[in-house]
Amino acid sequence: MKRFVLFVAVAMLAGPAPTWAQGTLVESAMRAAQDLARTSPSPKAARAAQAQQQAQGLEASGMSKRKKMMIVIGAAAAFGVVAYSIDRNVVNSTPSTLGTRKD
Repeated sequence: MKRFVLFVAVAMLAGPAPTWAQGTLVESAMRAAQDLARTSPSPKAARAAQAQQQAQGLEASGMSKRKKMMIVIGAAAAFGVVAYSIDRNVVNSTPSTLGTRKD
């Protein structure tokens, strides 16, 4: 069985993919890697672009401290309600809680 799976994997990678009709999957992966290498910027330029595009969180949103605290309290309360409702609806049917445990 292991030999058959290995044979099928090799056949899939080595044979042409009829869906794309552009050669084998290995050739396609090599072509994609070369395209990516050609179009990717230098590491310095990538770091500079990332520093400029860094997402800002709540601290830079311009909201007041009170509004931020209300968001945090609301999120904590919602988490608590969801956790409580999940815990309350769980059926506890283990032998020790039913009193049928025999040690």
